[in-house]
Amino acid sequence: MHLVLFKNQRLNKAEHALNCGRYLEAIKLGQALVNSRNKEMNFRANRLCGLALYKRKKYEESLEYLEKACRTGNYRHDWYSLAMALVFAGKLEKAEEAFKNIYRTNVQPGYMYAVPVPGLLYQYMKALKKKQFVDAAIIRANELKQMFVGVGPDTTKQVQRGLPNVTTFLADVEPLFEPERFVLWKSDFRI
Repeated sequence: MHLVLFKNQRLNKAEHALNCGRYLEAIKLGQALVNSRNKEMNFRANRLCGLALYKRKKYEESLEYLEKACRTGNYRHDWYSLAMALVFAGKLEKAEEAFKNIYRTNVQPGYMYAVPVPGLLYQYMKALKKKQFVDAAIIRANELKQMFVGVGPDTTKQVQRGLPNVTTFLADVEPLFEPERFVLWKSDFRI
């Protein structure tokens, strides 16, 4: 029992270090527990090591940990982190596969500040655009467009559903299209 308490304290310290931006400390504390037989400790250690590496922009190195955390925990925000790391590592096909799991999984119990799916989709679209995966970004922009159309022009309802600000969204989408094509795409928007 004493050993489990020590390991929990170690993980708590590592998570605190991660949340405070001390990523190297978080990795150092968490790596000792990434192969733990205790499923919860294994999940937490892999997730925090993966996130710490992601925050340090070491996307390729973060993948192993984030993949293991996803297999162990299977939570929406972890699949999102993996998808984003894959995009920044330049692995579009794997990123798309990981992102699909966002629709199939739940938020971790007790996770108080979960970003709604449209917000995750919007950030993912922006990452695709940044890495110049234009076709994939357009597909995600169309997905968001359908969400806007389904909710309608009421901004209160858009906010309640977790959609981004429509003006900001359109400004982010415009560079994905030729000018004439964007006018046509936007006219079909009906908001």
